[in-house]
Amino acid sequence: MLTNVASKSDIKKELEKYQFHAEIHLSENPEEVILWANEALVYLGRTAKLIADAQYHRDRKMRSELTEQLKLITSFAPSTANKFVDSLMEEESYLLKWAERLNAAFARQIDFARTIISKAKEELKYTNNG
Repeated sequence: MLTNVASKSDIKKELEKYQFHAEIHLSENPEEVILWANEALVYLGRTAKLIADAQYHRDRKMRSELTEQLKLITSFAPSTANKFVDSLMEEESYLLKWAERLNAAFARQIDFARTIISKAKEELKYTNNG
């Protein structure tokens, strides 16, 4: 087992912390947006790591469950077998999906921050020229 992989409980705790930050309403104050964007870049990197960790736990569970349930799984139709295996990894799939969605949310919020900063630059340019 890899030693730098976060446990499922640690992944959940960290995702809960990041969920709070993902739900923050951004102001249009460029200084605040820049500070927030710097934090969001860290969260983006951390959630990418958490995606990998959650995928690792899901893959390990899948391997374990497939080995344990092989006789039962092979008696099902392929689509039913897939749904059955997915149901065995409910927690792992949940953590993986949550980490992926938070990562995507931070990426979109960073793009939004860039838009606000660009708008502020343009407004400053027109103010100084006017």
